[in-house]
Amino acid sequence: MQAAQEIMEAGETSDAGMLVVAAEPRRSWGKVLASGAGALLLCAGAGATGARLAARGDGAAPVFHQLEQIIAKPAPDTCAKTKEDCFSVGCCAISGYNCFETTPGVGECMKECIPSATKKCIQTQPIMDPILADADPKETSFYCFSTYMAETGQTKKTVDELGNLQLQYSRNIGIFQCDMWQVFTEGDAELAPGVPFVKVYDTDGDFHIAKRKETGSWINTGLHAAAWKAIVAEGKYKAANWVMKLDADAVFVPSRLRPILAGQMVPATGVYIENCQYVEYGYFGNLEIFSLVAFDTLASNIDACKASLDWVVGVKGGKYGPMGEDLFAQQCLDSLGVPRASNYDVSTDGACPGDRPKSEKKNKKYVPDCKYAATPQIHPLKTVEAFAACYDATVAAFGA
Repeated sequence: MQAAQEIMEAGETSDAGMLVVAAEPRRSWGKVLASGAGALLLCAGAGATGARLAARGDGAAPVFHQLEQIIAKPAPDTCAKTKEDCFSVGCCAISGYNCFETTPGVGECMKECIPSATKKCIQTQPIMDPILADADPKETSFYCFSTYMAETGQTKKTVDELGNLQLQYSRNIGIFQCDMWQVFTEGDAELAPGVPFVKVYDTDGDFHIAKRKETGSWINTGLHAAAWKAIVAEGKYKAANWVMKLDADAVFVPSRLRPILAGQMVPATGVYIENCQYVEYGYFGNLEIFSLVAFDTLASNIDACKASLDWVVGVKGGKYGPMGEDLFAQQCLDSLGVPRASNYDVSTDGACPGDRPKSEKKNKKYVPDCKYAATPQIHPLKTVEAFAACYDATVAAFGA
């Protein structure tokens, strides 16, 4: 069962006393999506299962007896584990699993449920997850940002963040096609001559607090927290309804995301969009999507969440190591009561186990074949050459 998240090894301490940890999860093989927002999106409770199954050649999608619309889910910690009866809470802790009433008064967390003479397969309205009467769709205006860590701590570069961002700027693609954009760094760099990055500073002293074991690079939560604060201080994001962060090695086609988010219902509390299924925490950093209110809530509580979350030690007593910024953001928003929605067709991510083909399930270095990926975002493309080739391949196959 793919219920456990692929995630870093336990942290270790170096001889110098510095906390050294395994590589944080970067949280597919190509997904060819059905056309139209309705085919691409089911709001939160169940992903676009039919589109994915048809694309992957796994056979026809089963018919579910389920709710037409589930707007958002509560925090994973309040939901049932895969082997627990989920009927009383109506939600499942593992992303991509849904609670089905299989016999009267009994719920099971399952990827899918095929009705039979002895199995009901009804998704009843979750007790902890009521349909919110004040939710409504938002216009698809985008504020997009990326970060570039100039001082990674690595002895050997693994991702050409600077080169990828400069390529996107020169071709006016990726985040530079959003309504508004910014790129942040703690160093000194330019997107092009005379076009500097937005510089942020390590005022909290946590840019260089712990390293990833596999790559030797610094954990990125401190840098992103500084970027979030700089976004708020500058204020231009307020003119957008959606705030999103893209990794520098993530190919992004914004026009593909607009019809998807046009159908997303947003409650007054805001919502964030999980993008990786069959893991414990499905908010992966290659594409972080916040509604405006959700981002405001995060930005207003950065310091409080730094104080309350064991983000340097990490979740589960350090079992998973320090939190990257994606897990930090998810844990912070969960603690503040911001609900999550799920859409697993917004990205094709080689780092997401649910996005890999069966033959590549254990290959953590898997890279999608971009000519088969019609999703808005594809990840990871670590070099300028690979990035450009991927973008050209997906646009040639499915358009921009």
